[in-house]
Amino acid sequence: MANNAATLKMETGFSKNAVETLSQIKREPEWIRARRLEAWHLYEETPMPASNDELWRRTSLKDLKFDGVIPFTPNENANPVNALPAKFQQIANDANAGGVLVQYNSAGAHARLADDLKKRGVIFCSLDTAIREYPELVKQYFMTQAVTYSENRYASAKPSTSKASGKHEGGGYGDTIGDLKFAALHGAFFSGGTFLYVPRNVVIDLPLQALTYFDAPNAAMFTHTLVVVEEGAAVTLIENYASQNNDARRFSNGAVELILKPNASLQYFHLQDFARDVWHFSTQTALLDKDASLTWLNGTLGSQSTKAFLDCKFLGAGGNAKLLGFFFGDGKQHFDQHTFQNHLVGHTESDLLYKGALKDEAYSAFRGLIRVSPDAQRSDAYQANRNILLSPKAHADSIPELEIEANDVRCTHGATVGPIDAEQIFYLQARGIPKTEAEQVIVAGFFDPLMQKIPLESIRDELTEVIQNKIGH
Repeated sequence: MANNAATLKMETGFSKNAVETLSQIKREPEWIRARRLEAWHLYEETPMPASNDELWRRTSLKDLKFDGVIPFTPNENANPVNALPAKFQQIANDANAGGVLVQYNSAGAHARLADDLKKRGVIFCSLDTAIREYPELVKQYFMTQAVTYSENRYASAKPSTSKASGKHEGGGYGDTIGDLKFAALHGAFFSGGTFLYVPRNVVIDLPLQALTYFDAPNAAMFTHTLVVVEEGAAVTLIENYASQNNDARRFSNGAVELILKPNASLQYFHLQDFARDVWHFSTQTALLDKDASLTWLNGTLGSQSTKAFLDCKFLGAGGNAKLLGFFFGDGKQHFDQHTFQNHLVGHTESDLLYKGALKDEAYSAFRGLIRVSPDAQRSDAYQANRNILLSPKAHADSIPELEIEANDVRCTHGATVGPIDAEQIFYLQARGIPKTEAEQVIVAGFFDPLMQKIPLESIRDELTEVIQNKIGH
């Protein structure tokens, strides 16, 4: 199979033959090829979400076309970092990061990790590299525990009874098929992405940075992030996704797996600013063991349409998660996000805050579910979604939900949707500030508490510039 891999070329569209060709091009081991084909089989067997499916009725798929889409676009640039726009070159070369990964189109293009972290056993590389160099480690975690493509993944999850394995059963959003169709497609065509492994009791002070950028026309991107933080370890990872504008419609279908062992600590930032020709689907899952701590921020600024499922599962007592998000839509952008605070065991805490701003004819749907299982007594969960509408045609739907099956818990939620307070605008205009600048000041203040959570100044500056441009155009 490997002998003719270099001469193979990807066909357009998605098929079993395309899956096998991709695996050959990458010279993958048989177990990866088998997992791809298993996922492809499930993709074929799973119907496309129906328009009356409760989790999909706010996102129409009728204009989603795969004709002409190329599942894998190799990086053929000799100096990929130099090919990036200047602002992303600055991010890639940020000396304040302990390590940097760059993916250009469908393949890893650049990797840097501080020598002292390598000596301490930290692994930070593309997923393709990890499959070649650390196969047993990848095999243990890759799409086996967090994001999976088995038919029963949407049954009610249960915590693990095995301290050694850290595995659990089932898992997913409610009792529906949710993102199963696109999770299976991702499992068949994943390429590139990030692999981060932090050994036991290793604390990484400087943040790690991963940047994915693509400019190829008709490209389909299937980035996969797998993070394993062992017991007592701590790390911060920032992932930044962007693309160049292109007339051809493109497709992104990513997955994120965050696995935190007992007393582990992870700060994870997922920032997406794709061009307007991109349909973006994302499946993200975090598993928290005993006394684990997670700060998880999602920023959504780009794409034509985004459909995201984010699932936080508590598998051990003492787990704590702060789930943060911000989004800003303009033009006819469409953001549809689902969050799941899944308290499977008791004495766990989750605190969610998502803030969004919309202008022109942009649309946002936020649906957040807090579920407390029968055995999860003394769970503490909070959820808030705040939305600012900057034009009369912008629209936001906010749907908070509770499913409480225990009687000794504290769970609350709240949501707001409305325009900027007219008195705030008047106050600033009365002091000589034009209306557009006044809106910029107010919206910047609205998002600033979330922005300050991001530890790299270069990333904060880039996101602030994007938001200001959205308000001002």
